[in-house]
Amino acid sequence: MKLKHVLFAMALPVLAFLTSCGSEGGEDAKPKPTLSFQTGTGFTFADGQAGVDDVLKIGVIAKSNDSKLSKVTISLSTNGGTSGVIFDTTINANSTAFNYNYTVEGGVADVLKLTVSAKDNNGTSTEQVLSIEITPPTVAIGLQQNQFVYNLQSPAGYNGSYDLTTSSPKFTADKPAEKDIVDQTPTSALFNKTWGTANGSKFVKVTANDYNLSTSSTYIYNLWKNNSATATATLSNIALGDVILVKSGQSVPFGLYIIKVTEVKETAGDNLDYIKFEYKGDI
Repeated sequence: MKLKHVLFAMALPVLAFLTSCGSEGGEDAKPKPTLSFQTGTGFTFADGQAGVDDVLKIGVIAKSNDSKLSKVTISLSTNGGTSGVIFDTTINANSTAFNYNYTVEGGVADVLKLTVSAKDNNGTSTEQVLSIEITPPTVAIGLQQNQFVYNLQSPAGYNGSYDLTTSSPKFTADKPAEKDIVDQTPTSALFNKTWGTANGSKFVKVTANDYNLSTSSTYIYNLWKNNSATATATLSNIALGDVILVKSGQSVPFGLYIIKVTEVKETAGDNLDYIKFEYKGDI
């Protein structure tokens, strides 16, 4: 009797092992389809950036590893919102390959998530995801040199404000909406080397190397994206050599500018102090 009990006890782990192995043959063990993107010139196959109305060519490659494929769908969500199907095709084959052209829609800084899903007749599915950030239109970057913003308390004829979008000095009588930069020196005070704005522009100091590398609108846009969280409506202690990234408060297609301060001039008794600068942007 004791021997029988021992044999029975030994059999229990084996039975448990076999039961466990048997469960792996259930629903979870069914092989999923294989899904990938076509790579190479002209195809979008990795996360990236694109402009509104750009056409993304997505090459979809799907293969069943068990029964035949039944369906391939592509869904789209914007900024983490509800996903909606934008492409749906029924398939009855072991594999499929096709190109899908998506025309980018949305607003600047939107993040689009394109989810491609392949489903098998055995009920399993697999997904691949592309994330696309919408960037401003690509524009030519120009350079404007020898520009000035004077002490706001300077005599008539000296501009205490500036419009970056048109490279224009602005004066007291000009519209506030056109004044991206406004000197902040108060009445009867010393030149305070501080800039503000009358139209909601934002400022943030960056590096001299950033200025040198700002030769494309894509670079300036990404520079703003990486620094915008610390941008403010007022910038103080402006000094020679400072590099300032500005987001204009005006409704223009690009609206980003990078400034290098080339001179800070302080005078005595006449309020003809000024900050001289050059800048790059859509100008």
